[in-house]
Amino acid sequence: MIVLSEHWPLMTFDATKSDKVKKINEYIRSKTKVSVQDQALLLGPEILKPQRTLSSYGIDKETTIHLTLKVVKPSDEELPLFLVEATSVGQRHLLQVRRSSSVAQVKEMIESLTSVTPKTQIVTCNGKRLEDGKIMADYNIRRGSLLFLTGYCIGG
Repeated sequence: MIVLSEHWPLMTFDATKSDKVKKINEYIRSKTKVSVQDQALLLGPEILKPQRTLSSYGIDKETTIHLTLKVVKPSDEELPLFLVEATSVGQRHLLQVRRSSSVAQVKEMIESLTSVTPKTQIVTCNGKRLEDGKIMADYNIRRGSLLFLTGYCIGG
């Protein structure tokens, strides 16, 4: 199967008829870093639904699917977030970040509040560890989300 987009090079994808559209969404996410919710896969004029199988659309290995973006660029709104420290008191700090803020920038903000260096920070949100090289929009973080800070434990 082939996925075409104006924004990325041609992508080819091996799938079976029993695979769900979501499998294609995840493959595209791994290649383009575009979140599944920001993708719109089109077969002709029809938008493919992630929970349906490829066979329900009559898709086979020769089919070409078109990828468009629901959101081309995330809005750069300011997001007030709460940082919760993994201490006995669970101290909370208010952070003002933007959707375009990098994880590295957020870790620097955390260091200024907690004195924990970015290298030793483990920051999670919604069960996902925030990775350097990504931005806050990559994690679909919303206004008022909780970030959790833990540190590395050396020696168990």
